[in-house]
Formats: sequence, C-alpha cells, structure tokens
Amino acid sequence: MSFKDIIVYVDGTEASKARAAFAVALAKAQGAYLIGVAFAPKALLPLYGADVGFADMSGVLQGVKAQGEAAVVSFKALAAEAGIEADGRLMQGMSEEFPHDFAACARQADLAILGQPRDGDPLIGQYALVERCLFASGRPVVIAPAQPAEIALDGTIVAAWDGSAEAARAFNDALTFLKPAKRVVLLVGVLDGATEVRTPPTDDMVAHLTRHGVNVEVVRVPASEGDIGRLLLSQAKKEQADMIVMGAFHHSRWREFILGGVTLTMLEEATIPLFMAH
Repeated sequence: MSFKDIIVYVDGTEASKARAAFAVALAKAQGAYLIGVAFAPKALLPLYGADVGFADMSGVLQGVKAQGEAAVVSFKALAAEAGIEADGRLMQGMSEEFPHDFAACARQADLAILGQPRDGDPLIGQYALVERCLFASGRPVVIAPAQPAEIALDGTIVAAWDGSAEAARAFNDALTFLKPAKRVVLLVGVLDGATEVRTPPTDDMVAHLTRHGVNVEVVRVPASEGDIGRLLLSQAKKEQADMIVMGAFHHSRWREFILGGVTLTMLEEATIPLFMAH
C-alpha cells in the first residue's frame, strides 16, 4: 500500500516550514495528493478578556487570518515548486472546534502530518489537535520534528513492539515505510523481572512482516515501567534510526483524552519523524 493522499497542518511558525517540506517530500516520493490546512479563529474572547473592544478584536482577528492565508500560500508554492498536486485550505471557526474539524478531514486521507505540540501556534490547543487526530480520525499520524528532516524511505526504522493491538495497527499502517527500509528493528522492552510468559512474543510478528517483504530484526532491551519512552528514544539514536513506529495510547479516566506517559514523552522529545497509530 502507498499513500495516495496526505493532509498536513500548516501555520506561521518556523516549525511549520520543516513540516511542510517533509510533507511535500513524502508526497513526491509516494506520488500522493497533498492537502495543507491552516486555521484562523473567528473569536478570541477567551484569550483577550471582555475588556477588549470590538475594533481591537476585529484587527487581531484579521491579522491572524492573514497569517493563516500566508501559510496556505507558502505551502502551495512549495508544493508547486516540487511538482506536487496540492490543495490549500483555510479553516475558520472556534479554536476548541478545530481539532475535531481537522480530524474529520483526516478521515478522508491516508495519512496526517502534524508538528510536535510545543512548537505549534498558541492560538490552537496543539495537544488536543494531536490527540483528536490519533484517537478519532481512524488514520495514522506522523509527528514531524521542528528541525528539517530528509525523507529516508530506505533507511533504518525502529518499530516498538509490546504485543498490543495499537502496535499491530501501527505496523500495518506503516508498511509503506517498513517495506523499503534497509533495516527494521523490532524493539522489545523487557521489564525488570519479567518472565518469558510476560515478554511479548515476536516470532509470529517477524513472520508476518517478512511475508510483507520487510527486512526485520529483533532487539530486546531491559526496561522499567517508568522509562519506556526515553528507552525508545535512546535506542533509536543508538540504531541511527530515521523514523520510529509505535502504537499510540491514552487513558480516559479523568477527561476525554489524556495522552499516556510513553506517548507524551515521544511526542515532546523525538528528534526524528514519529509514525503513530491507534
């Protein structure tokens, strides 16, 4: 399977430039149609307070809208320069609704590309945007780091395997990346004191990936409950990985979506593209 359509969130930040370049390079490699989406809020009252006059608010909103329009124009120019068929869209609405609206658009694409939450436009709840796409779009998501990164479809990928349904879904959704990779490291964290029964089996998953033409090897590393995210990052660095593939986890005890600790660590600290699915 290859990606036929890709959606990417763009804004006026520096990080967005690297994200757009990543999306364009991937779309060119895949022969995919590319959709760039920016956002402009229709109201900013929660941010500026009731004492802000209508004229002042109107000016701020027009400025924010102009930034979104500029982001779309810049994105379309980048795609055109690369010879990519692309569409640029400016969504307008309430900030809290945008993650829902973007995720709804992502359902009509094969892949969504977002930035790391801390690098995004502060007018939008960036964590909410990532959460909504991961857990409500039904599509995989690539989190692109702020620094420019080259597409390395024939490089090394670390795929985190814990035997879960989320990891299995991520692996199959990522086959477009896994199949051409020179190396796919199936990384298994072995918890302190874990018995063989508690350690995720790998033989059947290796056989499954091999049947798909994936060049896979298993690496087992000792781990403890509290450091799985940083273990993945350090092992990816050790393996000189070009991408990390993993399942996304959340917990819903206290509010609708709260990213799990491992997922949150990866979102905030990864320095290479992170492919996630739920």
